[in-house]
Amino acid sequence: MQGLTAKDLLNLTNAGGLKTQGNNSIFQTSDPNFDDLDKYQWSLVKQNGKDGLSTILTTDTYPAFVFDQEPNVYFTTVNDKQKTQLFKLNTDTQDLTLVHEFEKRSLAVQEVIQEKQLLLSGTTFLTETDGALPWHEVTEVPYWTNAEGNVNGKRHQLFIFDLKSKELHSLVPKDFEVSNFWYQDGHLFLSGAQYQNHQPFQKGLYEYDFTEKKLQELLKPETWSVSAVALLNDELYLAATDNKKYGIEENPNFYHLLKDTHEMQLVQEWDHNLSNIVIHDMEVVPGKTTFVHDNKLYFVATIATHNEIYTFDGEKIELVGKWDGSITSLAFQGDHLQFIANSPQSPQQLYQFEKDGQVKQLSHFNEFLKDRYLAKPKQIDYKDHNGDWRYGWVLYPLNYQEGNKYPAILEVHGGPRATYGDGFFHEMQMLASAGYFVFFTNIIGSEGWGDEYGDVRGKYGTVDYDDLMLFTDEVLKQVPEINEEKLGLAGGSYGGFMTNWVIGHTHRFSAAVSMRSIASWTAMYISDIGPEFVNDQMATDDLHSDDIDKLWFHSPLRYVNNVTTPTLFLHSDHDFRCPIPDAYQMFQALKLRNVPTKLVVFQDSNHDLSRKGAPNRRIKRLEETLNWFDKYLK
Repeated sequence: MQGLTAKDLLNLTNAGGLKTQGNNSIFQTSDPNFDDLDKYQWSLVKQNGKDGLSTILTTDTYPAFVFDQEPNVYFTTVNDKQKTQLFKLNTDTQDLTLVHEFEKRSLAVQEVIQEKQLLLSGTTFLTETDGALPWHEVTEVPYWTNAEGNVNGKRHQLFIFDLKSKELHSLVPKDFEVSNFWYQDGHLFLSGAQYQNHQPFQKGLYEYDFTEKKLQELLKPETWSVSAVALLNDELYLAATDNKKYGIEENPNFYHLLKDTHEMQLVQEWDHNLSNIVIHDMEVVPGKTTFVHDNKLYFVATIATHNEIYTFDGEKIELVGKWDGSITSLAFQGDHLQFIANSPQSPQQLYQFEKDGQVKQLSHFNEFLKDRYLAKPKQIDYKDHNGDWRYGWVLYPLNYQEGNKYPAILEVHGGPRATYGDGFFHEMQMLASAGYFVFFTNIIGSEGWGDEYGDVRGKYGTVDYDDLMLFTDEVLKQVPEINEEKLGLAGGSYGGFMTNWVIGHTHRFSAAVSMRSIASWTAMYISDIGPEFVNDQMATDDLHSDDIDKLWFHSPLRYVNNVTTPTLFLHSDHDFRCPIPDAYQMFQALKLRNVPTKLVVFQDSNHDLSRKGAPNRRIKRLEETLNWFDKYLK
C-alpha cells in the first residue's frame, strides 16, 4: 500500500464554516488552486436531507457568507487590492448578483440583523494614510499581529450596511477595538475596548442599542475575559474568568450577569475551555462552535485528547456527545445537530447526530485516503514527574516488520495550552509513511485536564522537559524496534521552544527540526502577545532587573554551547507570534559553533504556516522536514 507524501497536500480538501437555516446547511471548503499554488480555491457547499451535497459557488477568494430569506445568501470576498465585493446568491438557481463594492475596504458579512441591513466586520484606521508611502509610524502596542502585519492605529470594528441607501457606518467609536461579538435574537453583544498606546488584555463587555445607536457598558475593561455570551430565557449568562488564579490561560466558569447591578453571579464552575484546541495541521477553513439554540448555549470543549459537545441552560451543564477528533464547526439543521470535524481516518467531514445518538457521515471528501497507508495510533502509558499515569501514542512506519530497527521522531505540540489527539495529522502520517516511528504526548502544561495541569507559569524547560524525557524513555522500552541511535525531534511554537531547549540539555537526539520557535524570552517581548504572555508565562514583570536572570535561565539560547544536534530551523518572515529573530539567533549560534544547521525562511507567511499557509509553502516545509531527517537518521 502506498503511503502519504508531502505533495498529497494538493489532494486534501479542508472544510468548515458550517451555517444552517431551516433544513438547509451551507459550509465552506478549500482546495489548492492548481493555477496558482500561492492560493486556495474556495467553494460554498449546500446540503439538505433530500439532495445531499452540491457545490453552489467556486471562487478564488474566501467567501464569508450569511443566510438571507430562502433560498438566498449574502457573501463577501476581498481581492488583493483590498476591495470588498458583496454578492447575493440564489442557492437553488446559483444566480449571482453584485450588490455593492467597497473600495479600499476589507470587510466580511456576519449577520442579517434587520430588514435591509447587514452586520459586517472589518477594519478602520485612526489616521488616514497613503499606503504607497515607504514608511509607517509605530506609536502603539500591539504594533503588529500575526496574519495581519502592521496594526498600529488600526481597529477591528463592526459596521451596519444599509442595503437600500448603500451607507456603511461603524457601531463603535473610532478608537474602539472589537475583539469578539455575539448576535442573538436582535441583541448584539461585543467585547472590546477604547484605547490609545496599549490595548488592554481583558476587554470590556457591551451591548449595542440599535434604537439609541450607542454602546451600553456591561463589564469594564481590565476585569473579565469573556469566552461566550448567551441570552437564555431573557437573562444574560457569560462564560468568563477574571484570570486571577491561573493567569491569562485560565479556563472560564459560567456566570449570570444581573440586569440592574451588572454583578457577576457564579452559576457553574467549569475547569475546561469553550473551544477546540486539539492540534492538527488541516485548519484552513475557520468555523464557529458556540451558539444558542432552543434556550440553551451549545459549545465545544477540549477534554483530555478529544472534543465534547455540551449545553448550558442557565443552571447546569449537560453532555450532548463526544468525538474522537477535532470539531471546527457546529450548527442545527432542523432538529439535527450537525458538525464538521476530523477523525483518525480523515480530515474534515460533515457529520450529523441521529435521533438514536449515532453519528452519520454526510460528506465524503478525500476518498483517496482509503487506498493509502494511515498509521493507527498505539497508546503508550507512562508515569510523569509526579508519578501520575499519563499516556501518549506511537505511529508505526509503513511496511513495519517486527524485529527490524527503525528511526523515530518525537513531535511536541505548541501552546503550551493545546493538546494532541488521535485525529488525522498529515505531517505525522507523512513521516510514518516515510519509514519512521512517530511518537507524541501531552506533557504538563497541555490543555484538556484542567487549569492545575495546564499551569506551567515560571516552569518552562523544567517539569515539562522531565515529562518529555520520561515519555521518551517509556516509548523506547515498549517499542524495541526503535533505533535509539536514530532519534529525531520536531516541534513548533512552544514545541519549537521545547525543541531548542531539549537539544541544549541532552545529546540523545540525532536530528531536530525547530519550527516558529522561541530562543530568548527577552526577544519574545516584541511578539504581538509578548507583554502579556511573557510576563504571565515566565512569572516576571516587564523586564525589571530582578527578572532578567529568570528570563535568561528559561531561554534556550543560554544553553547553545551544549548543542551538538544537527538542527533545521523553519520560520516565517511575517510570524509576529514568535518573531523570526529567535530563529536567526539559534541558527547563527549553531552555525558559529560548527553544528550542522540550516534556516529556511518562508516569505509572506505567518505563524499559521503549517496549518493554513499557502499550499506551495506548506509542501516545501514538509519536504524540508523529511529531507533533514532522512539526511541524519537514515
